[in-house]
Amino acid sequence: MMLGAWIVVVSALVLILPGAFVGRRMNLPWPVALAAGPPITFALVSILTVLYSVVGFEWNAVSALVGLLFAIAGAWVYSRLLHTRWGRRVAPVPEASDEPRVGRTATLRVAAGLGLGGLIIAITCIRPLVKTAFAGLNNISQVWDSLWHASSLRWIHETGIGSAMRMGELMNYDTQGFNYYPNTWHALGALLFPLTGADPVELYNAYSPAVLAVTVPLGVASLAYWFARHRYDVDASALIAGTAGALSALFPSLPYVEVQLTSVPNAVGVSLAPVAAVLVMSVVSDRSRVLPAALAVAGVTATHPSALIVVGVIVGLWWLCEGLWRPVAGRLRDLAALAATAVITLVLIAPVVLGTIRVADTNELPFFDFREDTIGVFDGLTRGAFNGTIPLELDHFPNWPLIVVTVIGLAALAWLRCWAGLAAWFVFALVTANAMVSLGPLSAPLGVIGGYFYNSPHRLTFVVAILSAAAAGVAIGAAVLGIVGLVRRRLESSESDDRATSTPTSTSTPTTTRARWVVAASYVVLLALIGGAAVVRYPPNAQIASKERGGKYVGPDDLAAYAWLASQPDAQDVLVLNNLDQGTGWLYPVTGVTPMFPFYRANEFSERQRDLFWGVSEIGADPAIDQIVRDMNVHYVIDSPPSYWEFQRGMPDPARGHQGDPFLALRQNGAPGLTEVFRRGDAVIYRVNDLVYPPPAS
Repeated sequence: MMLGAWIVVVSALVLILPGAFVGRRMNLPWPVALAAGPPITFALVSILTVLYSVVGFEWNAVSALVGLLFAIAGAWVYSRLLHTRWGRRVAPVPEASDEPRVGRTATLRVAAGLGLGGLIIAITCIRPLVKTAFAGLNNISQVWDSLWHASSLRWIHETGIGSAMRMGELMNYDTQGFNYYPNTWHALGALLFPLTGADPVELYNAYSPAVLAVTVPLGVASLAYWFARHRYDVDASALIAGTAGALSALFPSLPYVEVQLTSVPNAVGVSLAPVAAVLVMSVVSDRSRVLPAALAVAGVTATHPSALIVVGVIVGLWWLCEGLWRPVAGRLRDLAALAATAVITLVLIAPVVLGTIRVADTNELPFFDFREDTIGVFDGLTRGAFNGTIPLELDHFPNWPLIVVTVIGLAALAWLRCWAGLAAWFVFALVTANAMVSLGPLSAPLGVIGGYFYNSPHRLTFVVAILSAAAAGVAIGAAVLGIVGLVRRRLESSESDDRATSTPTSTSTPTTTRARWVVAASYVVLLALIGGAAVVRYPPNAQIASKERGGKYVGPDDLAAYAWLASQPDAQDVLVLNNLDQGTGWLYPVTGVTPMFPFYRANEFSERQRDLFWGVSEIGADPAIDQIVRDMNVHYVIDSPPSYWEFQRGMPDPARGHQGDPFLALRQNGAPGLTEVFRRGDAVIYRVNDLVYPPPAS
């Protein structure tokens, strides 16, 4: 557990501080710079990894630090340009306002809420692994994507290749064909190996919730602060934001479902999208924020492109509902500031755009259809609006306390006249429902938005839950402030009576000081109640986060096989033929031994890969297959059924369109050129014998 805690602390610091220093150097106030720190950090990672790949530099802790120093220098130049005559004309200093800036009180309130929310998330996600899962923090998630994430962390650390444009070199050992993958989250995590001393699986298991423990409360708090500022002052809005940040840890979709289903990069990018969106909205009142806002949007987009859609929807609805009707410097000037931010963002995310276009055909997943024939439109709308999608629909829906506070929160948004926030909630609730049941004429346009989330209900529910948690935080925080207001009025009334009856020598505590203590005490009690609710919610939320950890596909027998293979003197210098459908690519992140297929899929299969994969039972009997084995330096074969998908199991039957298991014949009849050298349970390792690699003549 201590290692997990250390990874959480280091992850938070590495995620927040680099971007915060750059943001502060660009003239952002410290509270804003700290909030914008994570998305700006991811933007720096995205830019630096692509540039380093082009010039041939390795991505590691030292080169990342050098890049950060250059980024801070560039931010300083930007700041100096803003103070030139040209800079003051393009981005004039905002007029002085009577509105107080974010001070110590507001900062402490937000930090307390964010800290509590992050602590709840980290403990709920990590403790079950350490205490109950096989292999503890080295436990293997059984979900498809987790293998890719763990392998990417190790591969970037070992090779120094962090560019999202070169991930095909990991996906296919033989062809190393092009594959784009938004890997800023992985590239940042790869820097933690020397700082934490964790192995790749330990790092993956703790780093995943650690980052979400920062980004989820931060994203929810940013939204809640924006909502509250429609009526409340800075300090009151900070209390509401802190409440929302802490409350976010109680929502099962934030982030426990995403940790279970291992869609962490998507969750990280989407949870930071509100931070970027709020920063973009602020450029109309302070045009010096155009570049940091563009960096923030670029950072969340590079983490996962779906985040750009969330930013676009929130900012677009804000402009239509509020910005267009209440311009700051005039509609055209406000629109010009937003357009400049968009143009700079497009330049910064050029690798994302180009990479996404190049892999558009190979990454289509048409068989991912989550619509259910058994539910009606009303049921779909209810589930989409209130966290009732897969995998929560059976055991964790309806969650009435969260539904009630969400509904009250939506009413509070209407009271605040935050129509853009209310509209964003409704839009994503409809998109989520449309991913489960067709909504008729609305299905096509809603499906376009949902397509960036693979029309996956759980990914879309994550967006709805962020908006719901922020609205709920507004409702609860506003209720506390209302109660405090009543207490303050009673104190003022009592003080007035005391003054009327007191002698000139008597003294009394000032009302403002007493009221301040009442607010502080009320907030502490509120956070304590949220902490108590987290204790109550711990069993179900911990069960959600750790559900796919039982060894269904990769279990203790597989780990024993990997350890045995890694102990062989020649294993580090040869290739291991594995069945990618079985997930035996976990051999790589666990041990560093190189499998032919490090993931459940491979882009652009080579002809010899295909021949060897389907001809594994002919090793030693077919000279052509044997030559491929020698050419590729394959010395071991590992087999560990079952395969992940049903269509990958059983006898191959191409005539009926059934893929089947190419290793089934090996399992049943063996192969002349393979000798079994290890077996534990269903995990079997074969060594390629002398029929394929004849011993040298004496």
